[in-house]
Amino acid sequence: MVRVIPLLVVAFIVGSLFRMANEFGVGLFRMFGTFGIAVMGVLATRIVTGWQVEGALRELGALLKRRPQGWRVEDASGDDRSWQGCLAGQGRTLAVVTTPVANYSRGRSLARALGAAAARAKALAAARQATDERPVTPCVVLLRRRADDEAQSAAGDVLVLDLDGLAAELGRESPAGGFASGAAPLL
Repeated sequence: MVRVIPLLVVAFIVGSLFRMANEFGVGLFRMFGTFGIAVMGVLATRIVTGWQVEGALRELGALLKRRPQGWRVEDASGDDRSWQGCLAGQGRTLAVVTTPVANYSRGRSLARALGAAAARAKALAAARQATDERPVTPCVVLLRRRADDEAQSAAGDVLVLDLDGLAAELGRESPAGGFASGAAPLL
């Protein structure tokens, strides 16, 4: 709720500016009120995006807490916007980096965002490969987008997964064959 307070303050100021434009007949107030509407749109977009990313990171945390037997989380780091770490299994290690690229991203913006995430995943995999005898696979996990063919082609030779795909990848290579009992649905 605290995030919404700046939006409410801007909405009150915008309303006051339009009211003053009507009372005094000064068009300058209406112009600044219109700018305020644009600022409200930007603030609302940032708030909703933040909620989406935080929700996806909570789901990722729940997934990692209930990971299948045989997988370990190592070298994990992150904040409220991203996560990166290594998931060490029996036969290989996944060097995982998250990215908040949106579902509507296409073309060059998608290639740019996934290219940057893929470079971070490759760097993490290279650093991990120096100390790990198992093969290390760089992996990008999409927080706000489904992993489709367009996303995979934009990332090149890096494994691209969404949260469901990560769960399937971990479950497929698990010696026990799945997640711990009582695992919550991811979406």
